[in-house]
Amino acid sequence: MKYIWSLSLMVLSLLFMSSDASADGINAHPKKIDPDVLFKEKAEYIAEELIVKFAPDTTQTEREDLLKQVDVEEETPLDDQDFSLVKVTPGTNLTTIAKQLLMSKQVLLVEPNYKFKKAYLPKEPGYSRQWYLPKLQLPKAWDKTKGSSKITVAIIDGGVQKDHPDIKGKIVSPYNAVNGSSSYAPDEHATHVAGIIAGSFNKYGIAGIAPDVKIMPINVFQGDLASSDTVIRAIYYAVAHHADVINMSLGDDSYSYLLESATKYAKSKGVVLVAAAGNSSTFLPMYPAASEGVIGVSATDRNDRIASFSNYGNYIDLAAPGVDIYSSIAGSTYASYDGTSMAAPMVSGIAALVRTKNPFLSPSQVETILKKSTIDLGSRGWDEDFGYGRIDAYKAVSNTPAPISTITAPKTYTMTGKNKAAFSFKTTSKTKVSLSIKDAHGKTVRKVLSNKTSTGAKISASWDGKSTSKKFVTTGTYKIEVKITKGSESYYKSTMIKVVNHTKPAILVSGTYSYSPNVSRKVTIPYELTQKVKVTAVVMDKNGKTVKKILSKKTISAGKHSIVWNGKTTKGRLVKDGTYQIAWTLTDSHNKKVKTKKVQLTVDSVRPTGTITLSSTLFKMDTKSTNTLKMNLKETSYVIVYVVNEQGTIIKKVINKKANPGTLTANWNGKNDKNQLVPEGTYRYFVQFKDMAGNLTKINSPSLILQDWRVPVITSGKDYYLKTKGAMTIGYTLNKPGKVTIGIYQNGKRLSTIKTDAAELAGQHSFTWNGTDDVNNQLNDGLYQFKIKVVDKYNITQIYSGNVHVELNTIEISYPAVVMFYPGEGSEVHYKLSRPANVTIEILNQANQKIKTIAQDKALSEGIQSFSWLSGDEKGDTYYYVITAKNAYGQKSVKGKMTSTGNPAWLVSHSFSFHLASDQIYNDQLQMKINTKQQITAIVHVYNDEGSSQIAQKQYTVKAGSNTLVYTKPSKYSWYYYLIEYRDSLGNEYWYEINE
Repeated sequence: MKYIWSLSLMVLSLLFMSSDASADGINAHPKKIDPDVLFKEKAEYIAEELIVKFAPDTTQTEREDLLKQVDVEEETPLDDQDFSLVKVTPGTNLTTIAKQLLMSKQVLLVEPNYKFKKAYLPKEPGYSRQWYLPKLQLPKAWDKTKGSSKITVAIIDGGVQKDHPDIKGKIVSPYNAVNGSSSYAPDEHATHVAGIIAGSFNKYGIAGIAPDVKIMPINVFQGDLASSDTVIRAIYYAVAHHADVINMSLGDDSYSYLLESATKYAKSKGVVLVAAAGNSSTFLPMYPAASEGVIGVSATDRNDRIASFSNYGNYIDLAAPGVDIYSSIAGSTYASYDGTSMAAPMVSGIAALVRTKNPFLSPSQVETILKKSTIDLGSRGWDEDFGYGRIDAYKAVSNTPAPISTITAPKTYTMTGKNKAAFSFKTTSKTKVSLSIKDAHGKTVRKVLSNKTSTGAKISASWDGKSTSKKFVTTGTYKIEVKITKGSESYYKSTMIKVVNHTKPAILVSGTYSYSPNVSRKVTIPYELTQKVKVTAVVMDKNGKTVKKILSKKTISAGKHSIVWNGKTTKGRLVKDGTYQIAWTLTDSHNKKVKTKKVQLTVDSVRPTGTITLSSTLFKMDTKSTNTLKMNLKETSYVIVYVVNEQGTIIKKVINKKANPGTLTANWNGKNDKNQLVPEGTYRYFVQFKDMAGNLTKINSPSLILQDWRVPVITSGKDYYLKTKGAMTIGYTLNKPGKVTIGIYQNGKRLSTIKTDAAELAGQHSFTWNGTDDVNNQLNDGLYQFKIKVVDKYNITQIYSGNVHVELNTIEISYPAVVMFYPGEGSEVHYKLSRPANVTIEILNQANQKIKTIAQDKALSEGIQSFSWLSGDEKGDTYYYVITAKNAYGQKSVKGKMTSTGNPAWLVSHSFSFHLASDQIYNDQLQMKINTKQQITAIVHVYNDEGSSQIAQKQYTVKAGSNTLVYTKPSKYSWYYYLIEYRDSLGNEYWYEINE
């Protein structure tokens, strides 16, 4: 450290000396130092760069020629002086290049581009007792990064003291995995671990390895013990709350599949896991250090020897200091502890520094960096004491690649229109890469790459100098910006490029134009310039003679412009109709003329002519036929054809198009612009011809009589039911007016006449019938037909027929096809009668033999009824019931099934499952998926155990179709016994049990 302090003083002294030096002293020729001496020194320098001092009178051209001779190029001048930073080809010998340059009298000095270093020393009072920090080269590592508040280290341990002076302000999402709360008792061990990882640089107490990261404390201990389920729950909690690193200074020698599943899950979600190897001086594996996906850490002392207490074995990945480790403890104080519990947070803190420098690295990539960033101890390579070696923080952050490498790009891009600017860079693999070009105002002018997936290999791209609108950009400075994303994380890096537009100026103008002085006072012709130029624009006649000069070497900037001509000559007279040309001549900044660009302009003051003819003045509209208008056009024009009514209101636009000379037809189908048929009446066509110059001709056609010759359409239902005495109503709709006749028929014979030749308009109508014939006799139950006949004014006829079911006296029984049967107990059946009736109920066995009569000709009222059957000694599990209902008009029998194994007929499917809570250990919900053919009621009955008293109940309405029901358990920490009850609309019950 004395050397660094002395070097800093020396640099400061040199700076002060320079500031006092005279101008002559600054410009004095320095002594040329032999490159063999310069480049053999042990000082670090950039391998592909040199600093060159030129003689003051050296021109820029001479400098460029000198550098070209040794195949190097100027990267940038330094402070507008005679110094330049130059770039050499990778692998070139710097000594040779330096000697070649110094052979010229115009080169006064060539030096390496040295790498100057500083080392951060924290001002914490306890830093002198933290011997392990210099050992791990943390002061040099802190010059690169001290961590970031965006990185969180979860500490699965006891309770970290939240208000400890070195910890406060760092805590995020604290959790007590024992009871599910956010409070816990502070613990010395956990607070010690937290201080090692993230003790603040606050000139108080100790220094943490990653002082700027956040801590997520998760308590898993009750006293001195923690159960595997709380550790597992803690891991899932840390993942769910976005921890980047998990430190576990705890362990047990018992393997747990669930613990291994949790660590593998955490790693798959991008979390780096670190655990202490254990303090039993044994080779037996300690978990979770030996679990898959976890970095196992052994402990070393001040002399890089394995600690006497440290475990060892094939699960050791890394070693770290773990003897006499001074850090924070609960009670807002500090103490020294020994153990692999202290070694693990060393690795966790360094992993947090690595993740800070590159948050896009996967856990495996972080682990690879850590394993190659070590001091190899013990046997060469990996061994069972030290793993891959004792961790080194400076090596780790030095070996961590930036998310995006330096962007290789030309400093200047001289754009010719045929060349491209090439870029290259590397990014962290498995990220999405975008590259944009932005102007000086930060506006994106071109996206070169968009969400390209990176493999980690070099990415190359090029830019042709054009914007998104495919136009060359103007001379100026632009930013090349690379963006990478992974999930919600984004990272940007950019470099500047100077663009010099050396493309030839061009004018973009095309097309032919027409102009009528009678329509407009002027004609406007747009054009676009690619560069700032002087513009001359003239109007010429067909012989090439200039009629009017509009612009004369006027300087106009790049972009969109237009010229305007009023149709007059230089002398102010209107020109005659005919063909003219607008000619542009450009003169660039070097006073060179660019090829003349011309467009044709027709001056036309005569209106277009044409004739129109109707195919017929009578249009019998039947939805298939159309009426045709023929037009004979004499010149190319825009044609618009409208259909209008007698008042001149536009009904429909039939044609709107550009048409060449010749015959053009327009067809009308009798519909308006809303695709609706228009009413009968008088219409005509209104035609407009507009030529290219805007001259307009308007023509009205003769009147057109439209008649509605559509076949009448009658819309009604197919089946109607008369079940109660009184009149029923049947609705129908007519699409057009007509005379309507309606009757009731059976077997082709008309029994009742409802309407005869009644004049009705288009729209909705209805009729009523009470089930009687023409002489008012009540008809018997049965099937009848109604017929609706309509005849329009053109004598076009249509007939519609539907059914009427008369069921005034017939009995209907609503019943369950399947009911639950309980062996030894029987069944209860609910059913419904549509009419009062005498009811007989019989029970049959599987052989359809009657074994019991429940009721015999029992008089019952209409509505829901029920019966019960106690099976007694019957041994079967399936029976049938038959309900027979009689009245004076007949009888009805139905048969249902009673079974202990079947489901109700309306149940399509159902399934039950349990949902894991966020801790991934306990169930918090019962989920039910039910698909039914009818609406039912579902009731969840909850018990602690089978046979115990009910503790909770919840009722749901289940609609026909697919349903998902969610029942939230009274407590996720208990298992329950459930009875699920389904109840149909009649009241029949179906029960299912679930034993969690």
